[in-house]
Amino acid sequence: MPVKYRQTHKQSTRSYTAWLLYLYAIPYLISTLSKLINGEVIHLVLVSSVLIAIMLSAVWMTTGLKNKSYYLSRNYPNNTPFPLMFLSSLVLGGAALVGSWLVVGYNLMAGIGFGLSATIGCWMWYGLDPVKSKHINFSEINDSEKALEILQNSESLILSIENSSDLIDHSEMSQRLNRITSLARDVLKVLYDHPKKIRKARRFLNTYLTGAESVVERYSTTHKKNNSNTNLEENFREVLTNIEQVFSDQHEKLISSDVFDLDVDIEVLNTLLKKQGIN
Repeated sequence: MPVKYRQTHKQSTRSYTAWLLYLYAIPYLISTLSKLINGEVIHLVLVSSVLIAIMLSAVWMTTGLKNKSYYLSRNYPNNTPFPLMFLSSLVLGGAALVGSWLVVGYNLMAGIGFGLSATIGCWMWYGLDPVKSKHINFSEINDSEKALEILQNSESLILSIENSSDLIDHSEMSQRLNRITSLARDVLKVLYDHPKKIRKARRFLNTYLTGAESVVERYSTTHKKNNSNTNLEENFREVLTNIEQVFSDQHEKLISSDVFDLDVDIEVLNTLLKKQGIN
């Protein structure tokens, strides 16, 4: 099945809509309406079939582009995306062949040329699906699937924090959040390299990343409405300072040993989050 596109991945300004394919469908849409009005049933079926194929190709390409972006933005996906972009290009090529041959009236060889041109042009313009697998298997630990799930969920929380951070128009807070997400990624990298430590880090990652995501999302939606609220800003700064320091400390501990100082750190975070109304 196609990989479901998740909104938790880092958004960019790039459009993932295959608008060029939708534009390509416009002449066939006009032709379909014309055949419908004139009552040309056989030609209507033929033209509308080509139109449907082009629209299907556009939808698949749009989904494929999103799946590709999601896959490339993640460090710990376990499977390559379903090759929707490749299938889209083949469908487009078939539609171009049939359209130029049976609808427009070119000969078969010319139709094949149009079909190949459409397929190759689609590859050159949009690219192809990722083919290099990032399959991860922690063979040295028993519950490797659970360990991978912990990394994937943690990375989703980091990406969600980055998305919310983009909505915050405050340079100091943005810099703090950038340092936090960078440290969090460093922690995940160490855990990936030493998977036996993943289960011990689960509670820490879940508490701190979930707390950070909640407070950042809340602040991103309220700081513009309460721009003069100094208490909100100070509380947010205090939470971020604590989270940044703890991630830095835990990263150092991870590098040097298996020990996590969880209980005191988590209690401090819970106290700070209560000020934000999170807990």
